Amino acid sequence: MTDEIESVGSFCMPEMIAAETGKVLAEQEAYLFLIRAAEILSAPVADLFAANGISGKQYNALRAIRRAGANGATVNEIRHQMTDPRADVTRLIDRLVRDRLVKRRSDKSDRRIVRVILSDTGKQLLANIDEPLLDVHRAQFRQFDTTALEQLKGLLKKIHVAAAPGQSSDQ
Repeated sequence: MTDEIESVGSFCMPEMIAAETGKVLAEQEAYLFLIRAAEILSAPVADLFAANGISGKQYNALRAIRRAGANGATVNEIRHQMTDPRADVTRLIDRLVRDRLVKRRSDKSDRRIVRVILSDTGKQLLANIDEPLLDVHRAQFRQFDTTALEQLKGLLKKIHVAAAPGQSSDQ
C-alpha cells in the first residue's frame, strides 16, 4: 500500500524530492501530496462550474449569499465565508450583478449598508449545480469509508486550526 501511495503514476514523490534536495522531509512530502490531491480534486469541480458559466470563487460567493437568506449578505459577510480569504469580493459581486445572478439592495434599517441578494437566475443556477456537485464529491471519495473520511477531516481540521490567526504553529 505504501509503495502504491508513494508512486502514483509518474509522480514519485520521495525520489523526486531526494534528487532535487538530497533529502526527504516528511513535512515536505505531506505538503506536496496535499497540494497534488487538492489539484486532482478541484479539476472536476472547476469543470462543473465552467460548464455553468461561473468560477469557483463566484460559486463560493453565491453560496454565501444563499446562506444569508432573503435579507441578503453584505460584502464583509460574504468575504468571511470565502474559501480564499484574498478574493476580491467587490469585483466578484460586480461580475455577479453584471451576469444578473445577484442584485444589490440598500439595507432597510441603514441605507449606507448594501446587501447582496440572489436573483431568480442565481437561485436557479445554484439549484442546477447542487446535485451534480454532490455526485462529484461522492465519486471523488468513494474509496473511503465513513471512518476514513472522519480521520481525513480531522487531520485537515488540524491544519486549518493551526493556520488560524492567533494560533501557535506548534499545536
